[in-house]
This record gives sequence, C-alpha cells and structure tokens, in this order.
Amino acid sequence: MNKRWMKKKVWLIILAVAVLVLLWLLYQHQTKIRNETQLEKSEQLLSGSADSKSQNAEQTKQTKQTKQTKQTKQEPQRIEELIIDVKGAVRKPGIYHVQPTDRVVDAIEQAGGFSRQADRDKINLAQKLVDAMVIYVPKHGETEQNVLAESSVNAAGSQESGEMVHVNTADEQAMQNLPGVGPAKAKAIIQYRDEHGPFKSIDELTNVSGIGDKSLEKMKPNISLQ
Repeated sequence: MNKRWMKKKVWLIILAVAVLVLLWLLYQHQTKIRNETQLEKSEQLLSGSADSKSQNAEQTKQTKQTKQTKQTKQEPQRIEELIIDVKGAVRKPGIYHVQPTDRVVDAIEQAGGFSRQADRDKINLAQKLVDAMVIYVPKHGETEQNVLAESSVNAAGSQESGEMVHVNTADEQAMQNLPGVGPAKAKAIIQYRDEHGPFKSIDELTNVSGIGDKSLEKMKPNISLQ
C-alpha cells in the first residue's frame, strides 16, 4: 500500500513539475511575443515621426518656394527712365529724367512748377510722357500752338516736330503720332505688343496687320524702342 502511494506521489510530483515547466515556457513565449509587438509599434511610431518630419520639411520648403515665386511675380519690373525737355514758362527749364508712368504734371513739378507768366490753360497736364518729348509751356498772350511736341496727331506734324514715339509703352492715342498710323493701326500695334511682348526691333512692326515695308519706312524716323 505504501509502495503504491509512493509511486503515485512521485508521478504527481513529476506531473506538477511538468505543468509548471509548461506554464513557464508559455509565459516566456507570450512575453517574447508582447515584447516583439511593442518593439514593432515603437519602430512604427519612430518611422511615422520621421516621415512626418520629412513631410513637414518638404511642405515648408514648398511653401517657401511658393512665397518666393509669388514675391518674384509681384515684384515690379524695372522700367527704363525717359528723358524729356521742359521749356517755356517754368521756373527751371531743362532736361529731366522721368518714369514712363509719369504725366505732364509730374514733369512740370520737376521743373519747379509754372512761372507767373505761364498760360496753364494751354497745357494738358494729364498727358502721358514719351521719350525725347518736348514740353513747351507758353506765356499769356503767346499765339504759338505747339505747346507739346507730341500734340500733333497728323503724320506731317509728327515728322516736322521730330517727336519720337516709344512703341513699347505708348498708348493708342500716342501711337497715332506715327506717320500714317490712325486709330485702327494704333490698336493693331498695341494688340500685337500685348500678345507677343515688347518689340525687339523696328522691323518687327511689319508683323502687325496693315503695316508693310513702305509704311514702316515712313514711320522709322519717329519710332523709339528705348
């Protein structure tokens, strides 16, 4: 009886030890799986953080480039100065440098303003300026009608005055100061300029509808590209 009990006791002990070993191995296996899972999650988090930083850096770079592009587009293009001659009843007659966007009133201000003898009613203060333009301010009582070198609209008057028309900046009215150029041709020149950019040479004007070689020869003495 005692021997049987001893055998059962030994087998129970062996079984208990086996169960404990099995449970320990199972615990170790689960621990290993849990650690690997946590490590994988940590790597994913680190990788995601790195990707996020990379994306943020790329977005910041693109934003800066976009801002620089906008700033570049918004920066006004540098425009060459015009040189004009202000004469007559002004305080400081002479040669002046002005901007293409300036008007006659701006030129007269640079010349010190009107003198006391100036007949202001004969001056178009709102008229645009062109290169090599002569502004003549008459005195009261003068009968001369050539107040501005650009004032003549007909071709003959334009040639006699020797005025120059800046075809890259002139408006439709100023463009008509060219010999043989009326409203239709002036509009065609400006339309061509808007579509193809500033004229690079005088001969390029023959590409404008209605202007041939003969017409261009008459216009050349009065054309300025500067």
